[in-house]
Amino acid sequence: MNIEKLVKKATKGNKDAFVELMKIYERDMYNLTRYMLGNNEATYDVVQDTILTVYEKISTLKNPSSFKSWLLKIVVNKSKSELSKQNKIIYLENSIEIPIIDKDLEKIELMSLVSNLPDDFKSVIILFYFNDLSYKEISEILDIPEGTVKSRLFRGKEILHKIIYMEEDKANGKG
Repeated sequence: MNIEKLVKKATKGNKDAFVELMKIYERDMYNLTRYMLGNNEATYDVVQDTILTVYEKISTLKNPSSFKSWLLKIVVNKSKSELSKQNKIIYLENSIEIPIIDKDLEKIELMSLVSNLPDDFKSVIILFYFNDLSYKEISEILDIPEGTVKSRLFRGKEILHKIIYMEEDKANGKG
C-alpha cells in the first residue's frame, strides 16, 4: 500500500495504518532526533513523544502527500524543545566526504566536525543530506524561504570544508 493511502486511512482513525506509517518512518525520526540531540538518552523519549503527538494530531493533516514534511517538522520541534530543556545547543551531522578509509570512523569524525557548525547550518545540512529532503520540504519544516535553505546549505558546506582543512593541517604539522 502506498504512503498516501496509509496516511488517508490513519487520518480517519485506522490504527493499523498509523502503526504501519510509524514503522516506515521510525528510522528517519530516530536518526533526525539523534543528530539533533547527539547520542543522548532522551532520543527515544523524543521519538515516543513525537509518535504520540502525530497520533493525536494526524486527523488535522489536510494534505496526505505532505505527511513526511509534517512529521519531520514535529520531530525538529520536539528535539528543539528537549534541547532547550537541557540548555544545550542544537548540533547536527553532515555528509561531506572526508578522506578516511573506515566508513564508521568517517561518520564519527563527521559528527565531531559538524558539532562545530552553527545551528542554522546544521539543521539544513542534516535534513538535506541525511533525510534526502528537497529544498521545499526543508523550507516548510524550518519555516524559512527556499533561498535561505540553499544559502545555508552552501555556507554550511563552506564552513565544514574550512574545518576539515584546518584539521588536516594540524594532523600534518602545519597548524
